Amino acid sequence: MRRSQLSFLFILCGIILAAAFPNAYAADAGFEELRKNAAQIKTIQADFIQKKSMKILTKPLISEGRFYYTAPDSFRWEYLKPLKSIVINHKGQTKRYIYSGGKMVEDQSGGAQGMKVILGEITSWMSGKFDQNPSFKATLKEDTYTQITLTPVGQNMDGMLQKVIITISKKDAAVKSVNIIESETSSTVIDFKNTQTNKNIPESIFQDIE
Repeated sequence: MRRSQLSFLFILCGIILAAAFPNAYAADAGFEELRKNAAQIKTIQADFIQKKSMKILTKPLISEGRFYYTAPDSFRWEYLKPLKSIVINHKGQTKRYIYSGGKMVEDQSGGAQGMKVILGEITSWMSGKFDQNPSFKATLKEDTYTQITLTPVGQNMDGMLQKVIITISKKDAAVKSVNIIESETSSTVIDFKNTQTNKNIPESIFQDIE
């Protein structure tokens, strides 16, 4: 699994864990409250700014985009700038598109198949089957915001991921940020804004690429 695919997984995992179905940790009162608040969420859409920091970079790489989700398994993760690309999962099919020659074209390199495996795992989590993937330990901290930290268990992610920190607004239970810490010198922070839940998302969002 490539590092970019792993990062994509945890970005979406963070959104879904915090704002959709955190059933795996419902025994804890805090997670139980999150689960109750999130049980009614059927759609999520938000703008995001992604900042990638690495030791070799003089300044973070910044990307902007838009995310859509409709239960039970439709996703659209779209980068708008500086480079355009789209990953769509809908009705069991996963496709990736890149901007080339003045238009969006389907990626035929095989990357979409890797994404399909990843999104299949996410769909499993969205069905409440978090306990079937004991790869992470979750802790919850209540302060100005609610903060969930996911820490890998075991050695299967050594060298790839240290932890994922998800920050949630107490006002509306919307995800504010996801911080993917890969190492002491490498991290990816996704800040979300204009988040809307349970607003109608046309099916065309998961079909049209323009």
